[in-house]
Amino acid sequence: MSFAYPSNTTTGFYDMAIWVNSVTSGYFWSLILLALFAILFFSFKAYPTTKAYGSAAIITMFIGILMGSIALIPLKIIILCIIIGATGVVALRVSGSTSY
Repeated sequence: MSFAYPSNTTTGFYDMAIWVNSVTSGYFWSLILLALFAILFFSFKAYPTTKAYGSAAIITMFIGILMGSIALIPLKIIILCIIIGATGVVALRVSGSTSY
């Protein structure tokens, strides 16, 4: 399977990010976001699971919205991030956490 090399128009990070996303059929940044969620969740496992999930979900939601605003991820992934972030807020509320 061959991939197109980046052209001479890829002068910055954004151009390279768009090229990587086009080579991987749009999955690269979505999977990076999933990996970020997993890393954050397991990093926060020193706390109870609901707090770890809630914190990781909210941080991932904000980063997903930022990535969506510069068109690195599609709209369906942005909506999924918002839903996951909302469930993270619910998880934090249910756990009785007063410090977010």
